[in-house]
Amino acid sequence: MRSVDEIIGEAREILSRKGVNLSILEGGTERGLTILRNREVLDSIGIKMRVIGDIEPSLSSKFLGRKISMPVMPAPLSGLVKSVDARCFHRIIKESWDAGVVPWIGYPIQDDVESFEQPFVWIIKPMKDRDKIYQEIERAEKSKALAVGIDIDSAAGIKVGKSVIAYGGMKALSKKELEDIASTTKLPFIVKGVLSEKDYYDASSFSDAVVISNHGGRVIDSAVSPLEILANVEKVVETGVDSGFRYGSDVLKALALNADFVLIGRPVVYALAFENGLKEILEVIGEELKRIMVLTGFKEVGEINREAVIF
Repeated sequence: MRSVDEIIGEAREILSRKGVNLSILEGGTERGLTILRNREVLDSIGIKMRVIGDIEPSLSSKFLGRKISMPVMPAPLSGLVKSVDARCFHRIIKESWDAGVVPWIGYPIQDDVESFEQPFVWIIKPMKDRDKIYQEIERAEKSKALAVGIDIDSAAGIKVGKSVIAYGGMKALSKKELEDIASTTKLPFIVKGVLSEKDYYDASSFSDAVVISNHGGRVIDSAVSPLEILANVEKVVETGVDSGFRYGSDVLKALALNADFVLIGRPVVYALAFENGLKEILEVIGEELKRIMVLTGFKEVGEINREAVIF
């Protein structure tokens, strides 16, 4: 079985030959300090070993009441990933479920969400035109979407280097606006892109799940790591993190700091360079996590706690 780094390394060569602009896929805002901080914070956390015991770990977890094979899912990617594979979203959905986890898909895409044949999470941008948000929620409700949400950290667009991608116009949404949007859907509602304690508690008051994230370092330079916020909040609803997570050890660190699940972004893009690559990279991360659970004395994902790490 290839390692995550081997998969990514081989994928870079394949995608470069195909003419994919890796600087856009890999780049961060301005100087890229947020990407660096994400990795530095993860690497600064130490894992304690506890190996006296007979451990047969299970990665089984739940997301919004649905059983999943492990607490790792693909982050919601937008239309930019089309440069890797024209059928990327259909593949993400199929290969995620083949691995036993829920796929997340991000707006905008060039596919009809109604065409997706298996359940998924649909994450919408905080568009200036509120009617467009309601239209996307209606589309989600007519599709196999099992939840819908908004990535609030896109409020000023996505910025890679000095270039801003505005997706036709974004805006920051007030708590009242988000509450109103959440109240219009019968689906579970998710707020993604929280990066402060206040926003976490505000979002938790009307959401079924919250994702703490800095958008993979693609919205603001010098942002804090999601784990720095996660470590400071008392969990109120199902809580996930993303931005810079790649390895089973990264996942354990997030779970130890009280996350329920981890979303992976860029590794998904690289995995799409290979047939069944997403299923493979999810399985690699899962096997890494299982091995670490053996060495840290945890039989169940839900048992993992802060005693496992030094932060």
